Amino acid sequence: MSYKVLLTKKSRKEFLDAFCWYQEQKLGLGDDFKTEIYKHLNLISENPKHYPKKIRELRELVVKKFPFIIIYSIDETSRIIYIASIFHFKRNPKNKV
Repeated sequence: MSYKVLLTKKSRKEFLDAFCWYQEQKLGLGDDFKTEIYKHLNLISENPKHYPKKIRELRELVVKKFPFIIIYSIDETSRIIYIASIFHFKRNPKNKV
């Protein structure tokens, strides 16, 4: 049974900013980005413990076709995954969360 996925305010903004930026670069590229992120969120939802812990209880999944990492935590009691950040590789790693 899969977990529910919730984006934090920060991760939602990061997602929307990246989507808009890619869409401005090339029509349809934002849609490709959105599809890829949703695919990875689904992978997390289906098997959240598969991906390694990196910072405290936060886990990370590298997005394959775009330079992003999805950083998340798991609430086992409520079976909810909280997406803390959709983080671009080029940003300062100190700002991951």
